[in-house]
Amino acid sequence: MNRRSANTLALALLLGIPANSAALARASEPPASIQMGKVTVTPDITYSTMPGYRPMLLDLYRPAGKAARPLVIFLHGGSWTTGSKRASGHFADFPAVLASLAERGFVVASVEYRLSGEARFPAALNDVKAAIRFLRANAAKYGIDPNRVAVWGASAGAHLAAMTAFTGDDLDFSQPGIEHAEQSDRAQAFVGWYGPYDMSAVFRQSTATPTPADAAAAIDVPGPSRFFGCRADGCPPGVIEQASPINFVDKNDPPTLLIHGSADTAVPTSHSKALDERLKVVGVRTKLVIIDGVNHEWSGQELQATAKASRKAIAETFDWLEKTMKNAQ
Repeated sequence: MNRRSANTLALALLLGIPANSAALARASEPPASIQMGKVTVTPDITYSTMPGYRPMLLDLYRPAGKAARPLVIFLHGGSWTTGSKRASGHFADFPAVLASLAERGFVVASVEYRLSGEARFPAALNDVKAAIRFLRANAAKYGIDPNRVAVWGASAGAHLAAMTAFTGDDLDFSQPGIEHAEQSDRAQAFVGWYGPYDMSAVFRQSTATPTPADAAAAIDVPGPSRFFGCRADGCPPGVIEQASPINFVDKNDPPTLLIHGSADTAVPTSHSKALDERLKVVGVRTKLVIIDGVNHEWSGQELQATAKASRKAIAETFDWLEKTMKNAQ
């Protein structure tokens, strides 16, 4: 077993989350539904179909009962180039993490989106907005309260979640002929884990000469460049500004929780600090949590540090979502 495999297995045990969703994580053709304790998981729901692209899918986690629940949408990371709706960071069984949030009274949707090898920005943002409209259109079917929708993302997923939260119902990010156009794509809350929010800073960092300590953790340049349509001689006019969530902040944005590791060399903590300050200036309720001594994906120098940071990030996120979404009108 390699070091990462050993770490993720141990981390699952340290977090106290049962590894009971291995079939979901491995299945290429999962069954229609999977029962995880009191949570029903419906994998691979098609939320959008577009000519020339694969169907866009989501996994849905629903708690027991008939009451309409707040919706939380999770967006995975992976430098806009890779990643899975069933994996995040060092969690060996991320579906179980999402199920544990559903057990607290939420409907949870883990959503995939088009990656850099499939389509350029803002295609992935269009996908996330399409998922929100699809779930609102099917709110009665899935037991969702359409007036309470949160977006939560990690790394590149945090970037897309922030763009979604700060551009609600913005026609500049809506494709012609969109499905469920009668539905809003606005979010009522946003959670970002170690996200990049100023793309000009990301590309400055990617073109700088890295130190040996930074080289292993730096964002992979080709994937993001392809995703944003950039080349060695620069990016298309306006794309960096258009793709930076911090540029869209205004007083109408939803309550925000930002969590970042103090030692993050892939996406520096300055991204979350700057966004937190910008939100405060315009009067948006925001909370910034800096987890000391850990890098991207809550990676610590020792397994115990990774586990402790991961536990803290989950606890902060789940508690904040309960206070924010369950009290929302």
